[in-house]
Amino acid sequence: MIDDDWTILTVDQHHKPVETVRRRAWFSAGSDPTVEVSGSRHAVTILGAISHERESFYTWSEERLSAAHGIRFLQALQDEFGKNIIVLLDRAPYFYAKDLWEFASGSRSTEFVDDTSVERVVGDAIQVWYFPPHSPDLNPTEACWNQLEDWFNYRLVEDLDQLKSMLLNAFPSIDPPQISNYLCP
Repeated sequence: MIDDDWTILTVDQHHKPVETVRRRAWFSAGSDPTVEVSGSRHAVTILGAISHERESFYTWSEERLSAAHGIRFLQALQDEFGKNIIVLLDRAPYFYAKDLWEFASGSRSTEFVDDTSVERVVGDAIQVWYFPPHSPDLNPTEACWNQLEDWFNYRLVEDLDQLKSMLLNAFPSIDPPQISNYLCP
């Protein structure tokens, strides 16, 4: 049963390298514009969540994500939005994982942890629902990444520390979409 004690969240991830986002632009005839770029190969993976009340939460990791990161993210969402959460996820390996299912269900012996067609995992305080495979258009959090990339247009990011600092400035500029427009067309 869902009531006002539950927060509905959509979640997605985005890979953000240290780079200058380059786009086509107009320049005066005869001018010789230059755009500085970074040669860095560093990056972060951003995890983002949007609530049904259009609140957002973002974090990132420099590490390759695993189920342990997915579990820590669910815990952070509970800290941010309250104990009872319904989370809609894609099927990335770190979200679609036995350890995460067992964490969400509160049981080490669930009937479906080895099933490759799991659509949801229901626990007392966390419900995890999965978007259908290959359907990013259903996930409203995807729209946040377009806004993030637009914010970075023509901004030189020289190193990882600067990228992290810029992300902290960019996140407040993101206008989260209304998730019901995606989930209840």
